[in-house]
Amino acid sequence: MLSNLLQELALARDHGRKRIVLDEARLTENPVDRLSRMIKYSFWNALTRRIDGEGLEIICADPKNRTGRVNPRIYIPHGEPAMAEYYRQVAREKPHLNLDVQVLPPKPDDPVFVKSLNNKPGILALAMQEVDNGKGQKVLKGIPFVVPGARFNEVSSVQRSLCPHGADDVIALQLGLVLHFTRPVG
Repeated sequence: MLSNLLQELALARDHGRKRIVLDEARLTENPVDRLSRMIKYSFWNALTRRIDGEGLEIICADPKNRTGRVNPRIYIPHGEPAMAEYYRQVAREKPHLNLDVQVLPPKPDDPVFVKSLNNKPGILALAMQEVDNGKGQKVLKGIPFVVPGARFNEVSSVQRSLCPHGADDVIALQLGLVLHFTRPVG
């Protein structure tokens, strides 16, 4: 009961609340069941990312970027002209992001090019899919992936262990994981 109360107080503080009214059932809930419910309905969305126009708002504000560089950079795989144009459009529509869109060369694994990236950090555009925007038009949208914690934005193999825990759309997230890891970059 005490752990549930402390968690409710911490959540209230995080939301700027000075007072809260709690249902006794929330306080007496089994802590394991509570954690499972909180992951499924509260925390899971905060761990899901997409690299697209909407997702870049979160990703560009990444507090781990300590390079002093104001403009975030996104690298687009060679041979993806629609994706490159999509991100150029995002850069035009969201000038506050100061997004620098760069297309990778045909052979991005060239040692000289790879070494040059040490002075040009950025994120790699991940797989996207065409979806209907509700107006009869096809638009690109990032395929979701799960990050290991709220301060992480990178797709990683950690997803394999996270996906089975708490998501109703596990199959879609795992399919996204496969697409991201099997997509050629160059």
